[in-house]
Amino acid sequence: MSPPRDRVVEGCNLVGSTAKDRNPLCPTLPVLPDDILVEILLMLPVRALLQFKCVCKSWRTLISSPQFAMDNFRQRSSADRDLTSRLVYYNRLYYHCRVGFLPLQPLFNSPSATTKVVSFDMGCRVGALVVRGSCNGLVCLHHLRSCCLRLWNPCTGSASQWFRIEFNCFTYYGFGYDHVHDKYKLVTVEGQYLTVICTFGANSSTIGPKFPSPAVGLSGSIGKFVSGTGTLNWMAKLTGSAANERKWVILSFDLANETFGQVPLPRLSGGGDNTCDPELQVLRNCLCFTIDHNNTVFDVWMMKDYGVTESWMMISRVKLWRHKYNNPLTPFSISEHDVLLLMLPDRRLVLHKSDSGLLYFPLIDSSSDAHHFPICSKTNFRIFFLYHDSLVLPPQ
Repeated sequence: MSPPRDRVVEGCNLVGSTAKDRNPLCPTLPVLPDDILVEILLMLPVRALLQFKCVCKSWRTLISSPQFAMDNFRQRSSADRDLTSRLVYYNRLYYHCRVGFLPLQPLFNSPSATTKVVSFDMGCRVGALVVRGSCNGLVCLHHLRSCCLRLWNPCTGSASQWFRIEFNCFTYYGFGYDHVHDKYKLVTVEGQYLTVICTFGANSSTIGPKFPSPAVGLSGSIGKFVSGTGTLNWMAKLTGSAANERKWVILSFDLANETFGQVPLPRLSGGGDNTCDPELQVLRNCLCFTIDHNNTVFDVWMMKDYGVTESWMMISRVKLWRHKYNNPLTPFSISEHDVLLLMLPDRRLVLHKSDSGLLYFPLIDSSSDAHHFPICSKTNFRIFFLYHDSLVLPPQ
């Protein structure tokens, strides 16, 4: 994803350049105030900024600063509503050690045109590497054979050092950013209750609080990170006060305080039997979940204000033909026109228009990931995470 790194162009009277940068042979050009220049650059995509680092020394210094990288990421991710994001995934078939990136903007804008997957050969033995999550433009990689973790920014090509952990087999896990302490953490649950917190930068593993024992089942093993709240979230079924009573709640983990809590679900009216577990995801940086009725109708709910029960609202209803799969409906992204990118229970990717209820199957060329099944026909054995381009550097 990184553009070619050309030499730094020095000495031209470009906007934002300093007097020292200027070439007396060039005509004098008006110079924008620094604050306006910064505001303009903050709105630009990562690919353009990487190229603009070659304009002059002052731009290179500005764009290379960690604060600018984080401000650019926050402004772009909030303004673009996932359109400049991608799905990052790895294959569980173990034939090829490759990580794929599926851009979302062409899927939403031109679903009838073919969208190509960009894949990276990770240069290790097959079955050795998996993706554990993505946050702030950093991908968490787990090398199974050596029991090591690292963070990788595919846009800049930068990566942290590998650091070794004690456990490889996780019952549950989640990757996110602790904005209070400026730390990236992978939270893992070993066995049934042992919580281990792996902190990048410090390259340390510590024992966290016991995983809540009332949980009798989770819908999915991967915790969903909600930026701004600093929490990882799982859909969990807990035991109630009465005998044989079970209820679904959202189990949350605060990355700063390293404590567990619960987030309530909305009151759901009856609409038929639920044949599969609810599926938890994040859309527009808000918690979402899907729940089915008789395996033919799926409702998509969104929590507009994290932790506030009254802020739950149903944003879409997806009607499907009756099928034999007991898999949930999984939302991955939503466009500014409320078009949802979904994975159907039969593991196919589809675009759903909320206003008309129509389904569109986008054309995707995934030949570069060397998988036997094209991604447009089946996503089997692929594990997906939402990824945003960024300039953020991994901690060392």
